[in-house]
Amino acid sequence: MALSHLNYRDHDLLFGEDALEPGDAVVHFEHGLARYDGRMDCDIGDVDQTLTTFMYRDGGKLMLPAREGEDFWRFGAPADSLTLDRLKAGDWLKRRDEMIMELRESADRMIEIDEARRSTDAVPLKPKAKAYGAVEADFAHKPTKDQDRAIRAVLQDMGQTTPMDRLLVGDVGFGKTEVAVRAAAAAALSGHQVIVAAPTTVLARQHFNTFRTRLEDHGIKVAELSRLTTAEDRAATLDGLNSGAIAVVIGTQALLDDAITFAALALVIIDEEQKFGEEQKTQLRHLAPGVHVLSMTATPIPRSLAAAEVGLVDVSVVATAPKNRRPVETRLCARDVDAVLQAVETETARDGQSYIVCPRVAGVTELDAILKTRKVGFTYTIAHAQMPDEEMAAAMLSFMDGDVDVLLSTSIIESGLDNGRANTMAVWNADRFGLSQLHQLRGRIGRSQLPAHMLLMTGIDLDTPGEAADRLTAFCEMSEIGAGFRIARKDRDIRGFGTLDGTEQSGQMSRLGIGLYRHILKHHIGMTPRAAKTRKAS
Repeated sequence: MALSHLNYRDHDLLFGEDALEPGDAVVHFEHGLARYDGRMDCDIGDVDQTLTTFMYRDGGKLMLPAREGEDFWRFGAPADSLTLDRLKAGDWLKRRDEMIMELRESADRMIEIDEARRSTDAVPLKPKAKAYGAVEADFAHKPTKDQDRAIRAVLQDMGQTTPMDRLLVGDVGFGKTEVAVRAAAAAALSGHQVIVAAPTTVLARQHFNTFRTRLEDHGIKVAELSRLTTAEDRAATLDGLNSGAIAVVIGTQALLDDAITFAALALVIIDEEQKFGEEQKTQLRHLAPGVHVLSMTATPIPRSLAAAEVGLVDVSVVATAPKNRRPVETRLCARDVDAVLQAVETETARDGQSYIVCPRVAGVTELDAILKTRKVGFTYTIAHAQMPDEEMAAAMLSFMDGDVDVLLSTSIIESGLDNGRANTMAVWNADRFGLSQLHQLRGRIGRSQLPAHMLLMTGIDLDTPGEAADRLTAFCEMSEIGAGFRIARKDRDIRGFGTLDGTEQSGQMSRLGIGLYRHILKHHIGMTPRAAKTRKAS
């Protein structure tokens, strides 16, 4: 087991941290959760020393020499949002040791799973250069350097007899799908089958159209399986997968149906992996012995980040923006229906489309009633998860096809919709969305060379400090191209890494905090017998 071998840039994008500031929460290994209050140089006798100040509950104060990363670590949240430990209360050491034991046991189980994967034989997938080169030549754009590096890493993994387990992290709209298309082509042209799993029916349909357009001219049959698939088409697809006539199947969790059998499944691609539960991902990984697995995300869940950092999964990072991509102007303001209508009308006047997004169905219903009353001059359709799947998908696809000006919906649009004409978004009650959700939503606009605008509308008092106001302000400030990496780190700080081998993807691993969690995990993984063998071999 080798620790992460990410290069400096990629490691910094995924795990980098801002400088420690007074007011940040930290965990001292011996004294527990405190508020960092800065450092000061002082003379103690004839010795010059730098003392670090830690503030505890009930006014407890500790000043002593301490080094960040050796004696204390950042917790991952502002201290004023936490209940600090009491200085010398006596319970910290017991809780710390219990949590460290739990973390080590969790890591050991993950290592066992990884060892089992590595000991399973995979089929090396090596397509003929001429056939694969024809697929490459059909791509309408020159791959960015990061795309090219990711593609080469994936193809190298797939050519081995050890099953690939690679996480592809790339900001929204940075070209992860093309990496997946190349991987699918390599597998299919090697005579094997591919699954592409997407979390929603609309994203599955979009991928189906993309993969079919890119691959079917090269003799690669592509099919779709989701709730939108008719019974007749489903039966034909199952026959094609069983016989091997269909090389690539794209769908939702419908792909986990026990009735599906494959002639030669060798590659599983999981898009928006953060949207799948651990049980679903485990099922996908075990659809056939020794399958290669490529997972993709713009906002990796904390658990995936932890696994990546300690080398339990290989990582490729796509951080180079497509040419001419512009940042989305993001503004925070009070809820105002007139402001929403003005933004939409401005976008419609330049022949563009807009999203209006609400956190709950009740908000969609409320705004729908207002729009009907106002007799607005634009067309719109509605989509939310309480609608029948076929009706919801039809509404979203009609928007994608340009049949209406506005899509009024819940956050169901956050996964993968790609519409270059949509360049304005108003988010109603934005304080009810998390950072990663907001970033995914923002990724639905700004996919052309036109300026794009996002309005975050909220009913909370923005002048009163609080977690929601701070989160929205931070999101507006993180609006540069490629901000997804900063947002993922911020989300990690808010949510913690979670349990490494379980289904929980949120929660601070109790009170260890981010920094100490990572330190214990890396140290423990690095001391395993497998890691020692790896170091010796290298």
